[in-house]
Amino acid sequence: MMTCAIFVCLFALALIALSKPLRVLLRCGVSALVGGLALFLGQSMGAAVGVNAATLLVSAVLGIPGVAGLYLLSFLL
Repeated sequence: MMTCAIFVCLFALALIALSKPLRVLLRCGVSALVGGLALFLGQSMGAAVGVNAATLLVSAVLGIPGVAGLYLLSFLL
């Protein structure tokens, strides 16, 4: 009985400790997914921005403003 309570407490502490990093990873993943979709839709409409690891990283870190910056750079260059 005592070991079960200890494991429950340790599990709760681990969830509390990992909640913020998991939230950051989830937010970054969702942002990359939305940015990748925006890049794919732009590419299918003829924009000159490809969907690759670098552009997905930019869209994951910067979000929609990063995707807009990529399209602006492709237009200006």
